[in-house]
Amino acid sequence: MTTAQLGEISSIVRGIAFPKEDKRAEPLPGHVACLRTTNVQRTVEWDDLWFVPEKHVKREEQLVRSGDILISTANSYELVGKVAPVVGIPHKATLGAFISLIRPNERVEPKFLYHQLAWGKTQSRIRETASTTTNISNVSTKKLLTLEMFTPPLEAQREIVAELEKQFSRLDEAVANLQRVKANLKRYKASVLKAAVEGRLVETEGGWRKSTLGEEGSIIGGLTKNQKRNDLPLKLPYLRVANVYANELRLDEIEYIGVAERELEKLLVRKGDLLLVEGNGSPDQIGRVALWNDAIPNCVHQNHLIKARFGGAVFPEWALIWMLSPVGRHGIERVSASTSGLHTLSVGKVSRLPIGVPSLKEQVSIVAEVDRHLSIIREVETEVDTNLHRAQAMRQSTLHRAFTET
Repeated sequence: MTTAQLGEISSIVRGIAFPKEDKRAEPLPGHVACLRTTNVQRTVEWDDLWFVPEKHVKREEQLVRSGDILISTANSYELVGKVAPVVGIPHKATLGAFISLIRPNERVEPKFLYHQLAWGKTQSRIRETASTTTNISNVSTKKLLTLEMFTPPLEAQREIVAELEKQFSRLDEAVANLQRVKANLKRYKASVLKAAVEGRLVETEGGWRKSTLGEEGSIIGGLTKNQKRNDLPLKLPYLRVANVYANELRLDEIEYIGVAERELEKLLVRKGDLLLVEGNGSPDQIGRVALWNDAIPNCVHQNHLIKARFGGAVFPEWALIWMLSPVGRHGIERVSASTSGLHTLSVGKVSRLPIGVPSLKEQVSIVAEVDRHLSIIREVETEVDTNLHRAQAMRQSTLHRAFTET
């Protein structure tokens, strides 16, 4: 099979730059959609868009066209180089600084080029050219242009695309069904949690007390990172925002920090402490909450995590269920909102978060029933995720055959 450099069969257009304050969440007159890395999925996702004044688009070529291929040129190492084909364009659109577009010329079929760029071997070659600093990998246009690509005759390209799309149509249908199952599981989980905090999941006597986290326990802030901590002799593992997700602790990457002896009583986390994320750029991620499980001895926490430690009237597992429920999420979003549009929590705000308090006996009963439902959901989710990974492997296997056996 003949080859050509990517720069011989396409052009690359970089994204635009604009002031942060110019981006809008809703379309306005004189604005265009601005695609970014989160929009570069297996296809272009048009649901979550920024809009920027069209004056920032300096050249006509910076507007997205059907047949273009978007590529993430600045991202985490695992995601840099990710590509998506532009098929339909619901909004006049340009692209942000962290993505570029590859525009095929008459020597290559756009879909043939897209599939070849999405092939795992090509993705690995793109990542190998990336330079990485502070956890962000960047791929230069110059290096992309020199990428060697297969270029059989156009008729052969069209035949390969036709066969790939025939096989992928069945695979895509299966993946869509799996995604629908995941969406239904998410709704089912929310309904279980909602029923739990409304007293409908198990039989209860009612008459729950209305209270707040601050009234039921101690709300404690964490340590602040600074240079002085490097000189402290006692170095302990500490939890960061990256370690706490919704009902999940991710402890693969743990950092250490200097801690003074006098701080230990305040900063050490204990089994059953409820950890809440203080701030996040996205409202639906603010207040992510999980229970500490004592997986790491003598662990402390950063100030961007707030912990709640409960007294005898509230079991930590009940507080977790409440905060994960739609009722709890509403409370978090309400207290975290500000007039500036930013979403942040503080020790004071967490203290004011409302919680309903049933009897301890009812808490135990509800927690057990929620655990039963969630364990079933987790089993099905695991099976769905396994099948989604299998579908991705089949997709890559099909691409491999297309570009190595022709």
